Amino acid sequence: MKNNLLFLFCFIILTQVQAQDTHYWTNQFGARSSLLGGAVIAGLDDNSAVYYNPANLAFIKQSTVSLNTSVYKYTDLYIGNGGGTNVDLKSQRISLYQQMISGLLTKNPEKKWRLGFNILSRQHVNIDMTQRHEMTYELIASQAGPENYIGNVELRNNLNETWACLGAGYKLSEHFSVGLTAIVTYRAQRHTFSYTARSISGDSTYITNNIPFDISTNSFYLHTRTNLIGGLLKAGFHARFGGWRFGLNVSTPSVTIWGESRVQREISQTNLPGNVDKIQTGEQTQLQSQYKYPLSIGLGVAYVYKTGLISISGEYFAKINQYKMIESDPSQPTFPAFLSRPGLDFFTIHHGANQLLNGSIGWEQQIIDKIRLHVGFRSDFSYARRSDRIKEGDLTIVSAPIDLWHFSTGISWRRKASLMSIGVNYTYGHRDKGFSQLVNFTEPLVQSPLFLIGERNESAFMNYHAVTLLIGYTYYFALK
Repeated sequence: MKNNLLFLFCFIILTQVQAQDTHYWTNQFGARSSLLGGAVIAGLDDNSAVYYNPANLAFIKQSTVSLNTSVYKYTDLYIGNGGGTNVDLKSQRISLYQQMISGLLTKNPEKKWRLGFNILSRQHVNIDMTQRHEMTYELIASQAGPENYIGNVELRNNLNETWACLGAGYKLSEHFSVGLTAIVTYRAQRHTFSYTARSISGDSTYITNNIPFDISTNSFYLHTRTNLIGGLLKAGFHARFGGWRFGLNVSTPSVTIWGESRVQREISQTNLPGNVDKIQTGEQTQLQSQYKYPLSIGLGVAYVYKTGLISISGEYFAKINQYKMIESDPSQPTFPAFLSRPGLDFFTIHHGANQLLNGSIGWEQQIIDKIRLHVGFRSDFSYARRSDRIKEGDLTIVSAPIDLWHFSTGISWRRKASLMSIGVNYTYGHRDKGFSQLVNFTEPLVQSPLFLIGERNESAFMNYHAVTLLIGYTYYFALK
């Protein structure tokens, strides 16, 4: 019974590990589209239409090649009380990555068919958190005086996801067009979560190298490495009447073409009351893996006037029922073999997503000849806010239940055969309700399964800030 409680506890402790990749709208694509908050489903006449609404490709007159770079992205994630009362965790990172490379392939403006491509960074996450907590604490009654208590927690998450998109738009008439984009995805993620709690008796007897005999420990370690290739389709419809633009896109649920993972996991407790030790450890490789994007439907409307435009967009993302993102292989042996526990699913990782609706608004205005100002705002809700997306007790590694808000502004200037854009995007998020600690080092208990750590409570809160510098360059080829 004690062993079962140990493993049940360690399944539950991971159900809300923070990974900060539970959002669909964190990244936008193309400097101009990004500075407008992504409110471009109704259509911009540039290469970003391949992603946002392929139907709008049919109305683009010039062939172009774009190079858009997120020059620097600074992120600051703070989890107050994440390791216990006043034991805070923080990740501050600077990233440099390519946001999008794109081009329009059809040169003849008279053709009804227009083809384009995008290669874009769909997700980019870089989190690195470590914290150590030290205190003297009266924990184990059988030992004289208070114990020296040390707790360590570590969270690392590195995610890069690239999408290759090939889109086509067909002009039905001077007012209507349709389009379709085929997308191939590649997702690579490395995730580590671990904690160790130690109690060292204040009157321990020392041996060689000053190592005390009387040490109790409770440790947990989980590391996953995942590589996935998948695909999905996005269909679009576009209409325009005078200065008005209307857009609709529908993205199919994604399918996994190939995926495999490596999982390392260990649970260890030593010197429990009664001088009892427990351990479960192992590694499995080449595990069947998948990652799902949901059905999504986007709508947009824009009004284009002589010196600018104003546009709004919204996108609904359907619910994804719980599924096995990484599925364990019972045929793989355990080392050492005597630790094998029939019926214990030690390596399966679950995932799921709540439904949500995001919205955005963008404004573009000419300020002087050939120079335009762009302003955008968008919501970016987390699909992990509700804990019921994952069954209690099932292991999951991705759950960052914080809603984000993005504010962007910048300028672009047109030259004879090119367009240059530069701007910034600021992201803010805060949550202080219904958010559980990662681990509790400040109220440790002696009884199993909560040995040397305390029960997690919902006193934790999160703050998130990010600043992104965007630079974009587009070259326009001469018309045929």
